[in-house]
This record gives sequence, C-alpha cells and structure tokens, in this order.
Amino acid sequence: MKKQKLKRQFILYFCFTLVFSLFGPYTVSNSQIIENSAMPGAVLNGSFEETVIPGWGLVTNNSLTSIAVSKDRAHSGTQSLHFKDANNSTSGGNLQMASEKIPVNPGQSYIAKAFVNVVNQTHSIGYEVHYFNNENNKVGTATFINFQAAALGTNQWTELSVPFTVPDGATKVELRFNSGNPSLTEAYFDDVKIVKASDSTETLPENASFEAEVVYPGWSLVTKNSSTSIAFSGEKARTGNKSLYFLDENSNNPGGNLQVTSEKVSVTAGESYIAKAFVNVVRQSHSIGFEVHYYNAENQRVGQATFINFGSAVLGTNKWTEIQVPFEVPDGTAKVELRFNSGHPSITEAYFDDVTIEGTSVEEPPTEDINKDVVNPGFEEKVTDGNITGWKSEFEGPGIQVSTERARTGVQSLHLHDTTDKAGVSVLSDKIAVEPGASYLLTVYSNVISQTHNVVTEIRYFDKDNKKITDHRELNGNLPKNEWIDLKVFSVVPENAAYAKLAFYSGGISFTEVYFDDVTFKKVTDDSQLDREYAEPINLGEMVHVQLGQAGAIQKNSLGENEVYYHSNGHPGTFSVLDAETGKLKFSKVIDNTEAVWAITIGPDKNVYFAGTSDGKLYRYVPERKVVEDLGANPSAAWVWDLEATKDGKIYGATYPAGGVFEYDINTGEFRDFGSVTDQEYVRGLAVDGDYIYAGTGTTKHLYKINRHTGDKEELIIEGHSGENGFIQDVWVVNGKLLVAVSTINMLVINPETMEVEGSFGFSNMISEPDPNQPNMIYYKNGTQFYKYDLNTNVETLITGLPVLPDTPRVKDMAWLTLSTGETVLAMVTQYGEYMLYHPETNELSFVMLDLAATAVAIQSLETGPDGKLYMGGYQRGMSVYNPFSDEIEVNISSFAQPEGIGFMNDTVYFGTYVGAIMYSYDPTQPVDLNSNPKLEYDIKDEQDRPFAITSGENKLFVGTIPDYGVLGGALAIYDSETDEWSQQRNVVQDQSIISLAYHDGKLFGGTSVWGGLGINPKAEEAKIFVWDVEKGEKITEFTPEIPGIDTAPRMIGDLSIGPDGFLWGAVEGTIFKMNPETYEVVDSKVIRPSLYNSSKWFPYRLKWGPDGMLYTTLSRSLIVIDPKTLDYKVLVEDFMNSMTVGVDGSIYYALGSELYKIPVPETDATLRSININGKEIEDFHPGKLNYTMNAAPTENIVVELSQLGANIELVHGSENTKIIVTGTDGISTLTYTITWADQLCKPGKPTKPGKPENPGKPCMPNKPGKPENPGRPQNPGK
Repeated sequence: MKKQKLKRQFILYFCFTLVFSLFGPYTVSNSQIIENSAMPGAVLNGSFEETVIPGWGLVTNNSLTSIAVSKDRAHSGTQSLHFKDANNSTSGGNLQMASEKIPVNPGQSYIAKAFVNVVNQTHSIGYEVHYFNNENNKVGTATFINFQAAALGTNQWTELSVPFTVPDGATKVELRFNSGNPSLTEAYFDDVKIVKASDSTETLPENASFEAEVVYPGWSLVTKNSSTSIAFSGEKARTGNKSLYFLDENSNNPGGNLQVTSEKVSVTAGESYIAKAFVNVVRQSHSIGFEVHYYNAENQRVGQATFINFGSAVLGTNKWTEIQVPFEVPDGTAKVELRFNSGHPSITEAYFDDVTIEGTSVEEPPTEDINKDVVNPGFEEKVTDGNITGWKSEFEGPGIQVSTERARTGVQSLHLHDTTDKAGVSVLSDKIAVEPGASYLLTVYSNVISQTHNVVTEIRYFDKDNKKITDHRELNGNLPKNEWIDLKVFSVVPENAAYAKLAFYSGGISFTEVYFDDVTFKKVTDDSQLDREYAEPINLGEMVHVQLGQAGAIQKNSLGENEVYYHSNGHPGTFSVLDAETGKLKFSKVIDNTEAVWAITIGPDKNVYFAGTSDGKLYRYVPERKVVEDLGANPSAAWVWDLEATKDGKIYGATYPAGGVFEYDINTGEFRDFGSVTDQEYVRGLAVDGDYIYAGTGTTKHLYKINRHTGDKEELIIEGHSGENGFIQDVWVVNGKLLVAVSTINMLVINPETMEVEGSFGFSNMISEPDPNQPNMIYYKNGTQFYKYDLNTNVETLITGLPVLPDTPRVKDMAWLTLSTGETVLAMVTQYGEYMLYHPETNELSFVMLDLAATAVAIQSLETGPDGKLYMGGYQRGMSVYNPFSDEIEVNISSFAQPEGIGFMNDTVYFGTYVGAIMYSYDPTQPVDLNSNPKLEYDIKDEQDRPFAITSGENKLFVGTIPDYGVLGGALAIYDSETDEWSQQRNVVQDQSIISLAYHDGKLFGGTSVWGGLGINPKAEEAKIFVWDVEKGEKITEFTPEIPGIDTAPRMIGDLSIGPDGFLWGAVEGTIFKMNPETYEVVDSKVIRPSLYNSSKWFPYRLKWGPDGMLYTTLSRSLIVIDPKTLDYKVLVEDFMNSMTVGVDGSIYYALGSELYKIPVPETDATLRSININGKEIEDFHPGKLNYTMNAAPTENIVVELSQLGANIELVHGSENTKIIVTGTDGISTLTYTITWADQLCKPGKPTKPGKPENPGKPCMPNKPGKPENPGRPQNPGK
C-alpha cells in the first residue's frame, strides 16, 4: 500500500487472518461495537480493528480482501468505493459487500444499476439482489448477473444493470457486489441505485455515491485540514490486523497540527491510572504528544490535560515502542479522552496500536465462561428448534444436520451434505478454552459418501476480544468411502489466544457428502523443550530452474495469427503465447496456483482453455484481447488431466482423484458434473465425437463411452488390455477409428463398431491431425525418429532423410499451419519447449527457438555431498548443485529427470529418478556432458517408479523404491562397484515400499511404508524394519519396532540413520526412536508430535546429524532439533517441509517450495577459508573438500585461514601426510583436512594395477600411483 495514496483516500482495510475457503456472513454496526466496549476504563476500538462505511458493510471477511472509500476514481462527485480481492489462492475466499436494506414493493419490477471501473479482473464480478421481509429474514433466492471481463473492459466506467421482480413476502432488498472465488479483482463502484421499471422512479441506497464521511468507531479527528489524515490501515499492526495510520504533512502551517481523539472513557475521580499505547514511527520532525483530557458527567472540561511529548530519540523508527502517560483523575472528573498530537509545524507519519488505560479503578470486563472441552462431541444431544447443541452452521442454507443414518459410536453423527455449486457448507463449534503456547490435537472421525473437493478440518484461534488470530487446517483429499477414518489437526496455540473453535468444511465449491463423529480436542504433553538458541533463517533463493511444460497447443487464431501456447512448470507456472513462425514471445502471465498444467485445448471460439492440477480452475486465454480469464472451478475434482472441445461450444475435462468428467458450456458459463466414471481415481484421457465422450481410466485400464446428453455410459472392452494395471493415457477419434494410447508410448488403432484392434504403433505421446492433402495420413514422433501412419491400410512408414529429433518422451501438440509464405507445415512442440516445423512438400524439418525463460520449480530432493556442496533435484524436472561457500549455483541441468533420492559412494553422486526408477551417476569433478555425465547407470524394472532411499557401504550402493501407479511392493536394488553389477529384489517386505536405508557393520537396515503407488490402498496395517545380510544377499529378519507410548502403529518408518553413538535411529511420523542394531531393541524413544499421516506417504522424515552431535529432523513435516542424549527438542521452523540437510559447517538447509533456506550454526563451523603451503595457496582448495595431494616434500610451512574466528587448529605432521584438525568454537565440532605429500620416493602401484601408458605414475606427479598398501581410487587407480 503506497503512502501517497493514503493522503488522498481513507483506507479502510478489513484485514482478517486468511481462512482457506471458510468465510461466513459478517456485518458489524457502530452501535454493536460501542455496546460491546462501553465499560469503565475500556478504550473503545483500542486496537483499531473496526471501521464503518455509512450504508455499506462486508459480507465476507479475510485478510486478503478490502473495501475503501477512495478519491482515486469517481464516476460522479469526488469519491467511489475501492473494491479489492487479492485472495486468488483459496477457493471460497471471495469479497462480498452489501448495501443497507432498501424498501421495495412485492410484485414490482425494478432494475438495480451501478457503475464499475475495473483495474483488473480474473473472475466474473457479480451484481446481486437479495430479498428480505419485514423481520429481515431472507425471502427466496437472490437475483444476480455475473459480468465477465469481456463486458466490463478495464479503466473505464461501465454501467451494470440487473432487472428483478420482488417476490411475494419481500419488502426490502440488499444490493451486493461479489468478486467471485477465488479471484484477483480490483475495481471501483459508484452511483448505485434502483430504478422502477414502470416509470423510471429512482431509489437510492444510503451513501449511493460513497461521498459520506467514513466513521472510525471509537475515534475521531480534533483537527481537520488538507495536509493531515488518519486511516485504519493493514500496513502495520502490533496485534490483530490493523492499526491507526497517522499522517501530518502540514509543515508550513504553524497551527496545522494533527490531533486524533478517542471516545470518552469512564474513570473514577481520585484514582491513579496509566494511559498506554504502542507507536511505530515512519518519520518524525516534532515530538509526538500523548494526552489525557478530563471531563465531568456533562462532558464539560475539567482542569488541564496531562501529557508527555515523545521525541524521535525515544521512539526511533520502524519499530513498535510503548508510550505511557501516568495520571491521577482530578475531582469532578467522570471521563477522560486520549489524544495523539503531531505538534506544529511537523512532518510526522506513524502508526498507533493497542491503546489501553490501566489502573486500580479500571473494571475488568466480565469473564465469559468458556467450555474447557468440546460440547456434544458425539452429536448425541437432542436437537432443539433446529439448533445442534455446541455446533452451528457457518453459512446460510441447508447442509448440516444430526443424523441417525450412520454413527461410529452411539446412535447419531453430524451429516454434512453440500449439494450446491454456489458456496461450501461448514459447521463451527462453540468456544473451547485453550492454553497459550501449548500444543493441541483435534481428532474427528469421518465417513465419506462422496467427495469432489478436499474435506477441510480446521482449528481457529481467537483472542479475548473475539478477534481471530490464525487458523490451522488439514485438507483431506481422496478419503476412503463408506468407512470411519480419523482426521487429525495438530497446532500450537498462539500466545495471545483465549479460545478456539473447530470447523469442518466441504472445501469450497463441491458436491460432498460426509458424516462426522467423536470429536476430541486435547492438549498434547509438550514438556521437553531444548534450551538452545538458533539464528533466523536466511532465504538463499530459488535453486532449480527448468524449461518444462506439460501443456502446449498450436493454432491459427481468430486474427489469422499462427501462435503457440505453452504453460511452463513453476512455483507458480507461467502461461506464454509465442509467434508460431518466429518463436517470439507475444504474451505471458503467471497463473497463480498452477505449478503444473496438463490439460489444454482450443475452443470453437478460437480461445485457449486450460486447467491446472491443484484447484480445478478452468482458464481461458482470449487472443483478440490478450487476457487470461478465470472461469471458476470445475465441480469434479482439483486435478485436470485432459480437456477436449466440441463444435457446439462445450469443453470437456478429465479429472483426478474423482475419476470424473465435467462439461463447461462456453455460451452460458455453466459447469456440469458427469460424476465418477467408475471406481478408478483417474480419467487420464478424453475424446469427444458426436454425441459421445470416450474416457480412459487408471490405475486399472478401462475405456468408457458416455452419452454427453444423458450421461449414460458403457464400457468398451479392449481385449488384452481392459482390466489390466496401468492407464489409458489418451484417446482420439480420427476418421471413424478409435486411437487408444494404452501406455505413454503404445497406440492401438481400433474399429469402434467391433472393438477389433486393427493396428498399433509406438509414439511419443501425441499424434497429428490428418494431413490436409492426405486425409487418411497421420504423423507422429517416436524416440528420435519421425513416422507416418495410413489409417486406410494400417501401415506405418519411417520418414527418412530428416535430422535426428530430440528424444523428448512427450510431444505436447501437433497442428497443421499455413505460414505467411503460403506453405503448409506440421508444427509440433514438446514438453521441453522444443519446437519444430515439418515441411511435407520438401521433406525437411526446421527447428524454431521459442522465447521461453526457464522457471524455478519446487525442490524435490536435497542432500549434502562429500565435497560440502548441496545437490538438489527439482519437482518434475531439473537438477542443480549449489556451492554454499561461494553462494553460487554451479550446475543446473534443466532437462534432468525428477530426482526422488540422492546418494553418494566413492565421491560419485547417484540420482534415483522418476519416472521408471532410473539411476544416474554424476562425477562432480568432471564437466557436465548430457551424454555421459550424468550417466544412465541402471533401470530398476519390475513395476518400480520412485527411488527415494539411497545409501552406500562396502563399496556397494543400496537403493529402495516405491512401485508404479496402482501397484504394491517396492524393490531393493544393489550396485556392486567392484564387479560393476546391479541386482534387485522385489517385495523384500511383502506389498510394502522401501523409503529409508541405513548401512552398519555388514547389515543393511530398511524402513518401509505400507503405501504403494498412487491409486491403490495398502494391504498391510503396519510398516516394518527389515535387516539385510549384505554379504549373503538375503533378508535376516523383518519386524515392527516396539516403541513405548507411540500413539498409532507405524505406517511409515524412515529415515533410518546410524548415529555417532553407534545406535540405529529412526523416525515414525512424529516419533523418534533409538534402537540397538544388534538386538533390535528400542532403547529410547519419544512421541514429539501426534501421528497424522496426512502428507506424503513416500517422503521419509529426514534425520541428519550436526557436527556437534545434535539430531535434525523433519518429524511431522516441520524442522525440529533433538538432543540425542535427553531427547529434549525444539521446533525451529513450523512450515511444512519434506527436504532438509546439514552442511559440512553445521548450517541447516531446508527447502520451502522452490526456495532454499539456511539457518547458520556458527559455533559448529570448523571449516577453513584457505590453506597456504610454502607461501602459495592450494589452487583447488574448497572449504568442503577435506583431502588434498601436493606435489611437494613434507613441510611445516603451512598457514591456514579460519572461517570462524575463535576456532581451534591443531597440525599433526607426518612423513606421508599432514592433518589439520579444526575444532569449532563450541569445542565439540571438528573437521580434519588431510594433505598427502607426493615426495621424490614415489612408489609404483600394485603389479595387478599397472599405470596407463600415457601416465605411468611418474615420480612426484599429481596423479601419483597408489602405493601397494594404498592403491589409488577406481577412477584413478594406482598403476
């Protein structure tokens, strides 16, 4: 918010804590505020949280929406209403404001009118008429029109009109403006009125042109002039969300000071008090006065004011400072006023907050008796007059009731049924008392009938003044049907919280039916806090940059321009429009909440429709206006896999996890939900032909034919494929034939009448439209070659004479274009943004570089290498290497497959990648070569997909995997570097995945997850630890560790790590345990957080050891440090995270989204900044590299530079090497740098390992051969 704008408008920010899709009707009047605060000694609205715009109020409230009376734009007069919704990330987070109620006549027809001036708009803006009777009860349903961006334009005044007829029983109407949800909408409204249709008589709502003076409950100006202003602002706040913004720029007028005063506060004569407030100064040229003025019962002044003037030396700038004025109430005084005074003349800008009066005579407000436990937790109490004891529906309308249909215990439960696509359904508990700073666990059991959106469980915290502080929620997607399962939310109570409320919500626009029962909300014991201070985290920035997109489309647009449309993966992603002939960028826009987009299509209107994987939103790009429009969320599910368009103006979408299909009508803007196609979670591919939709499912292959008018469906059986594990990846209907992709690379050509397979071919995920000159010919890429296929003869032909095509596995679109030269070409774009034009007349292939910038993706994996550098993998794609000592990204390979796990052996880095569980090696001492470094090492087959667990020992690399979609049973793969051989074993623990591995003394310990690939429920109830005999290559045993006091049997075990104490340490959700590796006995453990299992079922909970022996972990997906001796712990970062590591210097690194963070731990830093030998610095020195070989005789002339002043150095000289032992300032953490001397008496390598002819181990060369008792490393063996 800009300060210069504050000089010209009263900014009235209703800033409340953000609630994910949970917003209820909210109105507040000045009289209510006064009534609630009018008690002796209480300063009315002392935290500046409430504001009143005459005639208007908010219906919704959240921290990212606001209304304000503004002078920036006006249709008439000098002011209008500024309306801003920045709440694009949450479904349900719309901004809605309402007028005061306006009298109307039942049966009469009217037109509601208003003018709007749009700054930006991503959702239709609703103008609504709501009906009420004399008792202010709602009558019927509202009349409304949603105005699209195309109708309103931008930066111009446009009139809105909504005709309506008042229903019987209604005597009043309310006019509302609604931003839609979610949206990024900013607009100005002015000149609101109602016009009688019969005679054009106008009725104006109160403050129709927003010219009336804004009311600040409890506060008012004493002085007024053009150079001073106040506002209730969300820019800064000490508590709550707002403070009083105070601006005096009247330096040229000696009498032009700014004074603001409180309402009068009751006090007792003769008593002593202290007026208190907090101030945050931006700038100050004069002392700021804090004043107490006295009044008798008749509001007449008594005596002189008491005041203190606070100078800039006392207050400072940009920090909250408490100011106090002690005072004794004179005789005859009944009330006081508190004032802030800028002095005169001055230039003063400041914020005030939390104004109070304290003293022996101040009467404390009556203490409310808040329940200590959940009221009616089992919903067994009798419902009276429709009211559920202890609970209430948060929104208007049906959807919440007590039911006897299902019950986990007792005979009743709470039934939540969301049947509308207009708003969600939510139930809210009564207040529950909480202890500030303590940890609490909400548990509720749910039984889902149907679900098209996350079921939200939430804890909301409020202060003693009933202002919401924050909330903690879990989004529960894809819940099992028709069984009772527990949903949990863990949270730490804010320090200023007085009570909590619990909320259960259908999750925004959805069709969800669920029962709730047996609610508990209990304090969790939390008495073992670690007394250790850590520095604040440092944001190191984005680390993995890629050019990757899963959605591309090509067309000649309505203006006759050839264009490529491409969505780049990112955090968030970017939608780009490029010239299809030159590759030049024409338009781009970051699309919030779209990390990846798979679904895109061209509509019959030549507009581009696309949808993401996180919120179900459908977007439309309009080439004629170069704008992206938000069309709202589909009613099926959040992840959209495919979109197809029809000539009659419909868009069809395929979804996960509902396994559903939806329709969007371009002409009406309405969605239709066809429901789930089958019991499968995925509809991956769609085709539409005539009256029918063809839908392919997974994780079991089925193909369905759906009547798009009636919704009737039938399965089409594909012999040898239907019912098998896997996916129908995509479907096309071409020239009357069904083309069905039964995998990402295998296509079947099918006669739809007989379902006979007439042909097949391999392809790279996309086929062309038929050749305009040969209608039965289609084209496609397969690997690095280009093919055509004749649909008449079912003959595939390799097209020769072309350059090698990129081996990119997925082509995203292929389309025929007529270029500006008149030539017809086949254009194609791949997932990596590679763009090619095939010229059929000349049989040539040309490449066009698309002007696409690399974008940052979420960090998927993170490990510290033996060289002290950080190795990272990106989500969906990308690998990078970060040097923490130079603060540089040294390597970034954008085309590298998604690394799930990273491990090390003999100074080589190993990446386990998705898809297909393919292993790569990388030599960090050699340059990157995309053909050989990284190098493909091994494809872990047998239905394996994600290698998360990697460790090494005895010159062997061990890899644990998660299986493919719809499959149970991971694998253990082992690479023997001495024999250069791989082996693998499936189902080491039957039907379980391997998520963690640790090697110790000939044994490999593995931890499992009961979950397998996406799309299949686990069979096992408990996770296991298995022990593998490395020498014999067989399993010794498997067991579930007996962990005392654990709240839930383990379902994931991992990480596993051998500690400095020689014990095996393990993590189970929120529990840490220590096990004897010989007896398998758990010798110590602690339940730090409750077991929720509400996040990834594959990511292990990281365990990393600091140089000082402290254990760092991501238990419960937060960053926690544990003292292994006492198990005392401290939560360092509450933010959700999967990946963290500890640097060689003891610094803690963790990933949040695409950004890497660092918490320095300087006392553990035992690194060196440089090593100088005989006056010369080691050339290849790096603080993380601990071993060096020097072409010199041993010397004691060694000078080192410490990274941390105060660290200790010990040099141990020997004839063959010198060891530099550095101890950190903590006296515990150590690193040893070793310098090996290559003197004149070089010895030959072992006879069995002769030196290379070109480098036979000459004396004193850097590549000195290994001695017989110390042969060189395999990559540089002694000769």
